[in-house]
Amino acid sequence: MKTHVYSLVLWFVFALLCITTQAQEYTYIPMVKQGVQIWTTLASSEGYQHYNRFALNEEDTIIENETYKKLYWFQDSIFNPLTAECIGGIRENEQKQVYYKGKSSHQGETWRNVMLYDFSLSVGDTYYLYGDLPFEVVAVDTIEINGTRRRQLTLNWDSSLYVCTWTEGIGNNLGLLFDIEMRIVTGGANGELRCYEYNGELQYHQGEEGCGNPFVGLNVIQKEDNSIILYPNPTSKEVKISSENIINFIEVFNSLGQKVYQTNVKQKEKTLDINSLSKGVYIIGVTTDMGYIRKKLIKE
Repeated sequence: MKTHVYSLVLWFVFALLCITTQAQEYTYIPMVKQGVQIWTTLASSEGYQHYNRFALNEEDTIIENETYKKLYWFQDSIFNPLTAECIGGIRENEQKQVYYKGKSSHQGETWRNVMLYDFSLSVGDTYYLYGDLPFEVVAVDTIEINGTRRRQLTLNWDSSLYVCTWTEGIGNNLGLLFDIEMRIVTGGANGELRCYEYNGELQYHQGEEGCGNPFVGLNVIQKEDNSIILYPNPTSKEVKISSENIINFIEVFNSLGQKVYQTNVKQKEKTLDINSLSKGVYIIGVTTDMGYIRKKLIKE
């Protein structure tokens, strides 16, 4: 009898530990967070295809007495807030609702003032983009991307027609600002979130091609030089950058996406003095004879 009781107790403790462990594995990942986020999207409507890149950094902007993070539109391979166009802002409240307010964009991606996402929804809940067409949450799953667990919501229209999938911290699989209502109304608009990058790291990618512009020639789609090494990292005084190939150019971007340093190199190794930089996260862009790559550097 005692053995049976001990077994029940051990089973209960084990089950409790499993539940606790699973609960600890998942933490909500917001859309608006520290650092630089970049979405690369493709959109098509009326026979035309558009290549768009959107960047959200830590810069605040006030729009109609509300605080947003600035959202930029650009098409270059590197985000530069000095050359990118600020089209509006994104904010997120404590209810996990994400709002966009800003300029209109291409057909199939028309936006002015809208709640983009509502990650508080559960299966059976209804979401209204502009207050007209109802979209129903038909599934909520927990998936793992790059070792991080995220909730993923599947939205249908009229209960049976698949519309899109939302992923916490990343957004719509059709594109950050894709108008899902237009997809239903016209039947012709479509989109694809090609890539999502956070602080220089590629965290999401779909499709066989890279993140470069597929409509302007192969020279824009740069190969990555995976031989690049940064060490030590984290560091407080200096960082060494080495490659199997000749390093031509090095750029350093801060958490706002602003270029704070650049230099020509023409050798396989370079040591950067970062004493003057503030503590935080930086992106190191390195161009070699083999291509271009970005690496995250933490200044302690």
